[in-house]
Amino acid sequence: MILGTTQLAGLNRSRRDTRFKPWRPALGGRCRKGNFMEFRGAVVTLQRYVVIGEPKVEAVITEDSEGRRYYDVIEPPLNTQVRRAAYQELMDLISRDLRLAEAVNSSRRVEEAFKLLLPYAQEIVKSKVRRGLFSRSYPASIKDAAIAVAYHAARDTVGYGPIEPLIRDPNIEDISCNGINRPVFVYHNVYEWLTTNVVFNDADSLRALVMKLGLRSGKEPSIAAPIVEGVLRPEGYRVSLVLDTVSRTGPQFTIRKFRERPFTIIELLRLRTLDPLVAAMLWMALDYKQGVVIYGPTGSGKTTLLNAVTMLLPSEYKIVTAEDTPEIFLPFHENWAAMVTRLSSDPRIENVTLQAQVEAALRQRPDVIIIGEIRSREAYAFFQALSTGHGGITTIHAESAEVLIRRLTSPPMNVPASLVSIAKLFVNIERVEREGKVYRKVVRVHESLGYDAATDSVKLAPLVLWDPATDTWRLLTRDVALLKTIAEISVTSYEEALEDLRMRATVLGWLAERDADVGQLYAVVRAYRRNPKAVYEQAAREVPSFKLW
Repeated sequence: MILGTTQLAGLNRSRRDTRFKPWRPALGGRCRKGNFMEFRGAVVTLQRYVVIGEPKVEAVITEDSEGRRYYDVIEPPLNTQVRRAAYQELMDLISRDLRLAEAVNSSRRVEEAFKLLLPYAQEIVKSKVRRGLFSRSYPASIKDAAIAVAYHAARDTVGYGPIEPLIRDPNIEDISCNGINRPVFVYHNVYEWLTTNVVFNDADSLRALVMKLGLRSGKEPSIAAPIVEGVLRPEGYRVSLVLDTVSRTGPQFTIRKFRERPFTIIELLRLRTLDPLVAAMLWMALDYKQGVVIYGPTGSGKTTLLNAVTMLLPSEYKIVTAEDTPEIFLPFHENWAAMVTRLSSDPRIENVTLQAQVEAALRQRPDVIIIGEIRSREAYAFFQALSTGHGGITTIHAESAEVLIRRLTSPPMNVPASLVSIAKLFVNIERVEREGKVYRKVVRVHESLGYDAATDSVKLAPLVLWDPATDTWRLLTRDVALLKTIAEISVTSYEEALEDLRMRATVLGWLAERDADVGQLYAVVRAYRRNPKAVYEQAAREVPSFKLW
């Protein structure tokens, strides 16, 4: 083994054993109809899976005869008067017994609180049996009732109440509640927007959850400030809250979830969000401190791609990140200064904006500056940083390259076209529907050919294009401006830079074939920086060398 580390040991398995098979949702199972909905007609179960293990809570995704899709939460039900009475008694006990309340509130997860409360629930249910409120002839029903009571008590104290299963589902990216007597909607990473069977039937219960979300985000809404945005702790999810003082339909909330551990570039390769060619270009661009802008519509996967690419940065680089919401994750970069904004309505407390963070970053001697998303005047500071020799990567909402340039050069960003042209790569990622499912795809990459003073514009040239018919990516030119710049920086020839691109693409393809984890990825990236030829040769022994054309 050339790389010779325990982290890379798993990469030596046979190709047959590790061949990647695209994920497909499992079929089967039955769907429970939400009581708020009209009759759905014939339904087909698209997927059924567990979101909470103990007790078992499931998500069932169905499609009716008209093509509408639904997301049903299947929980242990409080569907009898006895169960509801037992639940209320258990909640009263928690509020009275300080020791029990402390133990429950110290639980880190619903499952932990459930185990703690189950004996109490069993005793309460049994007492109702003795009082004749429950049939003695059904011990299984008694057990089921205790499980349901303990679960709901744990869910409503430690968790987020009725939306706890939605919070726990890793496939859900957004949770949206638009008021009372309306179903909660979720954005699923496979099926997009789905109607759920979670409904808040009264304003008090919904208001209580909104206040709980505010408390856990540190930004409680009030009459004075009925609309607030914050970050849920400890999950790190972005939350927007609206009180019914300004909402016509009752209290509202929206939760934007983030993966606990961001996707690596290897995972995105295996999902075919991009291919080794595009990944290798991004790797080289950041390795040589060039500017990269990722753009696309809302929910297209911009931040996901940004996170994945930044994991390829050399570990010895000084990295500074600036974000509104903490989303960037760099597990192996110790020389990393992470900053988040602080906005305040109190005139005594200074606002800390993204622009201020980027300006502060320039004084920290960074190799690479990362901004989670540019929206306003921080854009000028970012491109100014690129012009002074710092590497950088950011994201921006834009539907096309033309819209992207127009947004950057217009208010409130007001970045001169001459500065915008300093960025080397402009990467477009979008949601693409294929065979009834939605995927994220890098659909095109442009590179900057510089500034056109005569027209005061950025000269963009198409570099890579995704072909939807074959689900492949094509390099559109043999004359890559990025590689010319890298050749000048590294004092090599263009042919050597082109060969470096091919070698990196081969290595990344090898890692994707091996399904390398983040530790193995990190080890290979470090090894490649020390001895690229040796790492490439090791990869080329197991996978075909990548062909650029």
